Amino acid sequence: MTGISTSCLHDRPLEDALEILSGMTDFVEIMDDGPHYCQSAEIPGQFSFRYSLHAPSRGVNIASTLEPIRRASVEVISEALSIAGELNAKVVIHPGYSAWTEGKVFSLQALRRSLGEIGTTADDSGVTFFIENMPKWPYFLFCTPDDYQYFDDCNICLDVGHAFLSGVLDSFLSLPFAHCHIHDNCGTEDSHFPVGSGSIDWENVLSILKQRKVEPVLEVRSLDAVETSFAALKSFGFE
Repeated sequence: MTGISTSCLHDRPLEDALEILSGMTDFVEIMDDGPHYCQSAEIPGQFSFRYSLHAPSRGVNIASTLEPIRRASVEVISEALSIAGELNAKVVIHPGYSAWTEGKVFSLQALRRSLGEIGTTADDSGVTFFIENMPKWPYFLFCTPDDYQYFDDCNICLDVGHAFLSGVLDSFLSLPFAHCHIHDNCGTEDSHFPVGSGSIDWENVLSILKQRKVEPVLEVRSLDAVETSFAALKSFGFE
C-alpha cells in the first residue's frame, strides 16, 4: 500500500492529521519536524498505523564542521530513532550539507562520524534508518548517484522528485534503495506536485517499485494533492 506523509497536513496538529489519514491508508510517515515534531511516541501510539518517521532536517546538519552543531544534530536524530523504536518504525534522515563548497571534504568527514554514531543508536534501538537523496544544490550532499560512494554501507531512501530534478532519476533507480518518496515536478523546482502533474515517467518508476516490492510514501503538500495522486496511481495500475 502507498503510504502518506503527514506533510500534506502540516498546518494541522499531528493528532488531527493522523485522525484524517486513518481512513486513507494504514502506512504513515510522520514529518517529524515543525508542528509535527515528536517529543514522544504518545500521540502516534494512539493509532494503529505502520509508521516511518522523517527525522528533523531543517534545523540540523549532521555534516556540520562545527562540532557543537554536529553533536547536537546527532542528538536530535538519535531522539527520533529512540521514539521510532517504540513505534516499530523506520527513520529517514537527510545527509546534511557543506556550508562552503570549498569545504566539502571536511563536511564528508563530519558526516561519516555522525553516521557512525547514528548507526550505534539505531542498532541499540532496533531501528532501520535510510539516507535520502537531495535536490541538486551546490551545498547539499548526496545529490547524484556518484555520491553513493559515501553511503554505500547505508540504506537508501530514493526521493523520486529530487532525483528527477537533478536529472539523474534513471541512475538513482538502479541503486539498491528500500524506501521511497514520490511526488512530481517539471524539472525546474522541488514542487512536490501530485503524482502525474509533472514530467516524471511514472510508468517506469512504478514498474520498478513493483519489481522491488517497495511501498512508496506520497510526499505532497495538501490533502487534495493526495487524492489527485491516488487517482493517478490507480490509472497506472498501482494502488
